[in-house]
Amino acid sequence: MRARHLVGPAMMLGLALLAGQYPPLTPNTNGGLSRPEPEHKLPMDQPDQAQQQKRHPQVDAAQLKREADELAKLSGEIPPAVEQASKGVIAKDLNERLKRIEKLAKQLRRELYQ
Repeated sequence: MRARHLVGPAMMLGLALLAGQYPPLTPNTNGGLSRPEPEHKLPMDQPDQAQQQKRHPQVDAAQLKREADELAKLSGEIPPAVEQASKGVIAKDLNERLKRIEKLAKQLRRELYQ
């Protein structure tokens, strides 16, 4: 029974200590209460500036064109290979061509959008 009498004051002391860790609520113009603005902002709080810093200023246009041309050539070879596969004949380098297409697509995406 004695332990129950100590729970109430202990909870009150804990709440009082926690209340001191957070800044007080301040009235805002809408009549409600709000927390003060934090002093430090994260990059995600300023999306325009974060996007500008991530972009690479120079892109090798000739390299991008070569990769895009190779991607187009390889992808043009896939439909006939798939048609042959439906007849039971699979080209032995089909898997390598598909992997190369995937790799080129990832490279182009990374170079263009980072």
